[in-house]
Amino acid sequence: MPVAQLATVNLNYLRIPAQTETPICGDLVLVHGLAASLGFWHLGIVRALSGLCRLVAYDLRGHGRSAMAPTGYSIPEMADDLAALLDHLGLERVHLLGHSFGGAIALRFASRHPERVHSLMLADVRLRALQPYHRLRDWIDWPLWRPILQRAGIELNDMEPEGGYALLTAMARAQSHTTNTLSMPLFQTPTGSVRRNGAAQRWLQLQETTSIRRDLRVSDGLTPAVLRAIRLPVLGLYGERSPVMPTARALHRLCPHYELHRVRHAGHFFPLTRPRRLVNVALRFLATQSGVATHSEHLFESIDHEHEPEHEHEPASLLAAF
Repeated sequence: MPVAQLATVNLNYLRIPAQTETPICGDLVLVHGLAASLGFWHLGIVRALSGLCRLVAYDLRGHGRSAMAPTGYSIPEMADDLAALLDHLGLERVHLLGHSFGGAIALRFASRHPERVHSLMLADVRLRALQPYHRLRDWIDWPLWRPILQRAGIELNDMEPEGGYALLTAMARAQSHTTNTLSMPLFQTPTGSVRRNGAAQRWLQLQETTSIRRDLRVSDGLTPAVLRAIRLPVLGLYGERSPVMPTARALHRLCPHYELHRVRHAGHFFPLTRPRRLVNVALRFLATQSGVATHSEHLFESIDHEHEPEHEHEPASLLAAF
């Protein structure tokens, strides 16, 4: 894969051509969340989205195959990384799709450079100005999953203000041992086996060798006043069982051009567990922004009629709820 040698960091990226010579929506940039990589946007997602757009997916600094710089992990700094990457690729204006932390990066970029963004799609993004705490005890499915985690040897303080971050790191530690039987797709190979030297180990290395824990406490600058000033079309896609639904509802009140879509039977990681539901809504939104929705129904027919399993309460489907 190509590497963008930027002023402050080298970023790994991938360009996916559109399925047509003249893509309807231009360029779409995919921004993954913490502990993931550009592989988060797996083939089922990029293949469908490339029906309307040229795609760019990249690894955040310290993630995937991008350089693990010693510093620079705050949301404002990583939004600067995105700006530098777009400059490197010669992309003047793009659509943005970000999941979780990646969505906050996309929002920060859009608030600073609205002239460079056509539209925003935010998949289960939490913003601290709107949701200061992410306690596990506030998660609707915590009573179900707490004993499952305890049986896997994972004990967590459910009053911890950053419970999602703590759970992610605890799961990475658990996945680094082959004896662990609790499945977490974010840290797995496509065959379902644990990556002994993969994403989980890299996430733990990031905690131990960089300033990420300190940088994540830096203000993202996304105050209610800043959010009210965003005039771009914004699509919020949130799992109906997600612990960050308070952010979804607050954004709906603040952003003047915000459309909220709840993904049924899904939680925070629905792009992994319910990818067709992400793709279907995203395609319709992109087509609408380009003014060609009525001419693009053939793109959605196969997705609309494909079946995805409903939410399952078992350890292997932890991410379906979380």
